[in-house]
Amino acid sequence: MAAIRPNTADDKMIAAIERGDQPEFKDRKPPKNDNKTLIKQKKDRTDKTRGKMDRLKALRLAAEEEAKAKK
Repeated sequence: MAAIRPNTADDKMIAAIERGDQPEFKDRKPPKNDNKTLIKQKKDRTDKTRGKMDRLKALRLAAEEEAKAKK
């Protein structure tokens, strides 16, 4: 009879412990990062990038309108 393969994270961890390779077990959903400084830096980078994209979009739209006005 074939062995039943574990299909949940708990079953996989228990199977890894039984095999003796528990340190190699990695959770697919690691805990969220709660480093406030890192979160703030990432948010600042995102805001900066979003601002650049908005300015570029405005320039592109202005250039398109100017091109239409010249025709």
